[in-house]
Amino acid sequence: MNYVLFYPDEMRAESLHCYGNPLARTPNIDALAAEGTLFENNYTQHPVCVASRCALVTGWYPHVNGYRTLAHMVDRDVPNFIRTLRRNGFATCLSAKNHVFTEEALADTFDEIVRIDFHRGDAGRMPPEGEDLYNMIFPAEADGTEAHLPDSEAVAAGIDFINMHAGSGRPFFLFQSLIMPHPPYKMIEKYYHMYDPAEVNLRSLRWLENKPDFYRLIRRYRELDLEENEIFRRIQAIYLGMISYSDMLLGRVVEALKANGVYDDTTILFCSDHGDFAGDAGLLEKWPSGMDDMLTRVPLIVRRPGAKQGHRVSEPTQSIDIFPTVFDYEGLNIGWDQFGVSLRGQIEGAAGDAERCVYCEGGYDRREPHCFEGGGFSKIFMKPGTVYYPKMLQQQELPESVCRVVMQRDMRYKLNIRTNGQNELYDMQADPQEYNNLYNDPAYREIREERIHRMLSWLISTSDVVPRKGHI
Repeated sequence: MNYVLFYPDEMRAESLHCYGNPLARTPNIDALAAEGTLFENNYTQHPVCVASRCALVTGWYPHVNGYRTLAHMVDRDVPNFIRTLRRNGFATCLSAKNHVFTEEALADTFDEIVRIDFHRGDAGRMPPEGEDLYNMIFPAEADGTEAHLPDSEAVAAGIDFINMHAGSGRPFFLFQSLIMPHPPYKMIEKYYHMYDPAEVNLRSLRWLENKPDFYRLIRRYRELDLEENEIFRRIQAIYLGMISYSDMLLGRVVEALKANGVYDDTTILFCSDHGDFAGDAGLLEKWPSGMDDMLTRVPLIVRRPGAKQGHRVSEPTQSIDIFPTVFDYEGLNIGWDQFGVSLRGQIEGAAGDAERCVYCEGGYDRREPHCFEGGGFSKIFMKPGTVYYPKMLQQQELPESVCRVVMQRDMRYKLNIRTNGQNELYDMQADPQEYNNLYNDPAYREIREERIHRMLSWLISTSDVVPRKGHI
């Protein structure tokens, strides 16, 4: 069986039509869900790119090997699923965003590597005269430039890989790793103006009540307190347009598989590394210690030939389940300790595990200044006026606002425990948008303490992995 992991960056689940957003136009993603299994409550293991991807390919939670920053990546001495697939006969290709492997590990993991400069200066861009880029809205680009957008080039390269290997007799694994809908919020005209901001429904500013201080600090550092609500509707409208563009690219990959006669020999895995505030509650982009569903609940859709169609699983899952599922189907031994589980049963029509808790982590401690954005490797972007400057300045000036945090999610409740004591508890059935923080409500004390104890047990049992070398 061939595999395509179609992996947009910063795509939250709730902004897709098949996940309940009536405004979204995502026909290709919807078609994928109709032909496969959609996991309704799938969670990433970290709300930031690199850390999330490191968890994905190793099966390790971020705390296991310190994969919690933008600079600490998987090296060749660490086991990873894609390299194991290659060693078991798969042709492997990364096209085209990395943000997970060191150079040595890349060469050891992929037969083909497509390198594309995704940001092309966005991170260090200065605002034009009279333009405020702290809200991360960029001007629209001309429709005729679509073929030269980084994601379009990446998908074209991925299709070249499919064309080359479809008839080779060797199974392939394509990691189609894209940048959209990652901000800055920009797109070609067709998608930039696809959605009317007046039709966008946002979480209100009341959402910020009884929340940790860092949300309000994000607004202050980005000078968003001065913005009218319209700017946030515009942000989400452009974000939805970026998603529709990604959906169109998925359609191109599907058509390439069909044209090569391998659509019914290929499993398509659709997921994302994390989400985006996208204007909700007057916020934008993401935050390393934000555990809200806007950031942590990401799509997971698996379309496998011959498996159940149109199936939906409401029980919690996590993105590190993807590769154990692939290995289960391929009959491969994982060969190292990891924490994902196979979802094969659900893909074939079963319900999920109603007793399961899934976890996400984020943030940094004061004792590790090398981890904070705006210092170390990212110091070059610490320039007033550039799009990431407010975020980096906040982390450098107020490090406690990005403290360590662990999120636990079960069928009903979400618990967030932070090192600075600003904790959260939500009843996700009664309050799916997380407006009402119940952590200090005496009526929920027993529920809170039970889940804290379970989180402690999880931290102990996942605190490390012992190499099997020398023991077996």
